[in-house]
Amino acid sequence: MKDSGLPTGVRCLVGKSGNKRFLLRYISPITSKKASIGLGKHPETDIITLRKIAKEYRQQILEGIDPKIERDTEKIDSSMSLERFFNEVYLPLAKQKRSWKDEVARFRHAKSIQHVSIHELTAAHIIKVQMEMQGAISKTTNKPYAAATINRVLALLKTVNRQAYKLMDAPLVADKVSLMKEDNVRTGYLSEVQLKDFIRHALEYPDRHTGAFLALLFLTGLRDKELRFRLWNDINWDEQILTIPHTKNGSSHVIYLSDYMVEVLQSIPKVSNNPYIFAGQRKGQPISPARHALKVIKLKMGLPDIPGDKANITLHSARHTVGSLLASNGVPLHDIAKQLNHADLSSTRRYSKLTVGRRREIGSHLSDMVSGHVSLG
Repeated sequence: MKDSGLPTGVRCLVGKSGNKRFLLRYISPITSKKASIGLGKHPETDIITLRKIAKEYRQQILEGIDPKIERDTEKIDSSMSLERFFNEVYLPLAKQKRSWKDEVARFRHAKSIQHVSIHELTAAHIIKVQMEMQGAISKTTNKPYAAATINRVLALLKTVNRQAYKLMDAPLVADKVSLMKEDNVRTGYLSEVQLKDFIRHALEYPDRHTGAFLALLFLTGLRDKELRFRLWNDINWDEQILTIPHTKNGSSHVIYLSDYMVEVLQSIPKVSNNPYIFAGQRKGQPISPARHALKVIKLKMGLPDIPGDKANITLHSARHTVGSLLASNGVPLHDIAKQLNHADLSSTRRYSKLTVGRRREIGSHLSDMVSGHVSLG
């Protein structure tokens, strides 16, 4: 073997029955442990072929590639189903987002196509899931699935397909599938006059932490948990910014505080041994979701409280309020998207980056609307 011109590490193993097979033994550049990979059997593999294969593997090792891991990965890639890709590749990346459990639940709706290889997935498979959901009844509501619910499942499958395209060269079929037209999107939001009244009632609410929370929620357009779980350390008083380290889409987000927002924050009493801005009754914990306080304020304002109604004001209405009022004041849609930290406004739009000055100007719009009419007491 030493005189055959073969790379170091090639061995010929002879079994009890006389069968001969060739191996390349080496130290894996990945694990730094001893490893071996088969080169072929005798007499099917001649010496010329043996040299060629062994030299290719040896070159891979010199380049920092483990040929056995590489070969096994290729075998797995070619047979990987949609389900395996979701669980083994997509999900570990998705767990960076807070909403990853929702994606697991949505993926269950695609059970009929989970066995399909990611390399054989087609637009027809995704549309099949859509058709199945359109003809099914939700076990939760005992009603047909809403278009918005179906769209979330379709959007997930489209995202998974794009990831497979980027990571494993699977065919890109996601762009061929269109989302359904939605007619059940929540549109509840406050008018400018109502917002002024809402801020006043919020700051007069008996629990000052809860009241200040609701006021700032409707001034910033943040998501409930993004604001409710903020710590005093998240505020930079000198630069007047509030930092959200982790948002729903996995990224960090910065809110540029207006003078009025800073005034509201400074009016909140600090609670010893509680790091949260909006301290709750339980030791070291933030306030609970302010749904009761919101209901009380709506009652004082004469606003209806009809769960499920499109125009009903909820905690999420803070985002609709900020978006609609900024738009009515001439703020471009891509600027609003940046303010609300939307990952996408639509599949065909992209958002431009804003300067700090522009972000601060946008963040002051709503404060300017109400600060001249609301007293902090």
